[in-house]
Amino acid sequence: IRLMANLHFHKKIIILLLFFFFLGRSALYAQAPPPVEQEVTISAQVESVESVEITPSSSSGSGIGIPKTAVQFSGQAYPGATIFVLKGGVEVLSVLADKLGNFSATLPEQYNSTTVYTLFAQDITGNRSLLINYPLVVYIGFLTHLGGIHFAPTIVTDKIEVRIGDYLTAFGYGAPQKDMEAFISGIEKKTFTLASKADGSYRITIPILDLPKGNYTIYIRYAGDSRISKLVKFVIGEANILSTEGVLNIPGDCNSDSIINLVDFSVLAFWYGKSNPSRCVDTNSDNKIDLIDFSILAFWWTG
Repeated sequence: IRLMANLHFHKKIIILLLFFFFLGRSALYAQAPPPVEQEVTISAQVESVESVEITPSSSSGSGIGIPKTAVQFSGQAYPGATIFVLKGGVEVLSVLADKLGNFSATLPEQYNSTTVYTLFAQDITGNRSLLINYPLVVYIGFLTHLGGIHFAPTIVTDKIEVRIGDYLTAFGYGAPQKDMEAFISGIEKKTFTLASKADGSYRITIPILDLPKGNYTIYIRYAGDSRISKLVKFVIGEANILSTEGVLNIPGDCNSDSIINLVDFSVLAFWYGKSNPSRCVDTNSDNKIDLIDFSILAFWWTG
């Protein structure tokens, strides 16, 4: 009995440690805005935060009703994008950006609290930006406005493995008619320039000629900006493997959303040490869930 109790205890400790490891990886994809004196790369940033007391004259003079207590988010994403606002991890509001990518979202509140709001943008093809967290104190009777929010571009690649001498294409959406930079990092590094079109779309085809075999990442950012897109992994090897082939068969993606995050970690943790695991959870098909499966999940992590 004592031996079984010790095994259960160690199992809980392992799962807890793994949870904090994956939570740390999520921090790469959902970051709180830093103090202004720090230089930190984030996926979106806010230029101003202000609280304005709402009086009867300011809330009714224009005929547009503003809730007594509210939080307002505004900035620029991508033309026609959907901007989602989450409160405590739960979606509470979504709005559409205009043809220039500008958006404004007002969320009514009812009480004083320190709340974490999470925002992300989804372009018209369904690809998402990185998450960004804003911890805010909400004051009764005030409109708290976060202005100047800007999201980095979205990014997708056509291949997860590229044959030497072939091409890798990256595409996505950003603010319209903006100069951009594409960065490839790995054994060697390369930088390329491009620009988004009037509809916010961009596409760049990169020749894979003088880069050695190995693992690489690619990301997009606006020229001279610190905000970057998601990091997309790819391999330079002996064959071409399309991204669609990888997306349809991501190990551990039991809810088939083509994203590996804490939801998938929770499912994996549930099956840890249990017999007859679900096929989608058993990432290496050995009929058991152990640290190897967590390692494979970490490789595919998107956040």
